[in-house]
Amino acid sequence: MKYETTLAVVMALALVLVGFAMVYSARAVDTDAVALLIRHGAYVAAGFLAMLLFARFDYHRFRDANVYRFIAFASVLLLVLVLVPGIGHRVDGGMRWFRFGPLGFQPSEIAKFAMIVLLAVKMTQSRTVIDSFRRGFLVHFAIAGAFAFLVLLERDLGGPAILMGVAYFMFFAAGVRARYLVGSFVPVGIAGVALIVTAPHRMSRILAFLDPWAHRDTAGWQLIQSLSAFARGGLLGQGAGAGEQKLGYLPAAHTDFIFSVIGEEFGLAGTTFVVALYVLLAIAGLRIAMNTPDYFGSLLATGITCLLALQAAFIMAVTTGMLPTKGLPLPFVSYGGTALVVMLAMIGVLANIGAQALNHDAPRRPLAAPAKAV
Repeated sequence: MKYETTLAVVMALALVLVGFAMVYSARAVDTDAVALLIRHGAYVAAGFLAMLLFARFDYHRFRDANVYRFIAFASVLLLVLVLVPGIGHRVDGGMRWFRFGPLGFQPSEIAKFAMIVLLAVKMTQSRTVIDSFRRGFLVHFAIAGAFAFLVLLERDLGGPAILMGVAYFMFFAAGVRARYLVGSFVPVGIAGVALIVTAPHRMSRILAFLDPWAHRDTAGWQLIQSLSAFARGGLLGQGAGAGEQKLGYLPAAHTDFIFSVIGEEFGLAGTTFVVALYVLLAIAGLRIAMNTPDYFGSLLATGITCLLALQAAFIMAVTTGMLPTKGLPLPFVSYGGTALVVMLAMIGVLANIGAQALNHDAPRRPLAAPAKAV
């Protein structure tokens, strides 16, 4: 497991370096570019420190009742407090942030890790009945649904979608019966459609996704500019720093749409390189999960890896017009903050799992043990 662990850490750090360069490029023309880069550097440093700390933190301790209960309770409490007027900070109509002067803190990013830990603990405890409906599926589906619902109250649909996607991957890896997973797609799909059609701002994004040029002056503007960036980039790009869409044309160029800036300045070659880094990171993470003899560690590594890969794929699909526009950071690459620090901390957890698997003398066991139906 030494190779996979090293590969996961190196790929994450390579993406951080790509992000550092692209954040500066995306904001180089602004008067606050240097100050923003310094803040981003501070977030990178904090994330790197978190990664080192969690790489030395025995991941088995997350199974301790006091530890996982504290993580879950603190996460839920923060998700509730951010909705309270006067405590939470409203951005673009959603209560998603705590503000401390120039610094912001987004509790939904911590909620992703908290859900992964709690699901890994609970499914490990229910390992012998994981193929039952109530104790194997319904209880764990309710846990994921509760986290997704609290994030949804922030007027954020992308976050809940990522949370539920990660939960489904963990259910599958744990051995939950496929018919329960497939059967739950219907109510989840109906709920998703209802949330879209009853919210005008979400419907406008769907309409803009279907025909952005018909909404070029409103909801379709960002997608059109993003596609224009990729078109201008061509095969090899316009060159480092030579992109034009970041000059006030493409909103959120250094955060949600930083992949578009990469496409314009480095072309298909640059975006393919970035995709390759994520693919290698995902392969390394899944290899760690598959070869970890500890059931809990396997589920924890699966959740972390799927979160990073799924969110990266989601954002790339949004910027290339394959999914409706939704604001989420590209892991390790977008301008720093809570997401960058938490995701680097999760890389530390993944490294700890891989390192302990390397030194484990017990025989390898399958991710999901056979269990009698209940």
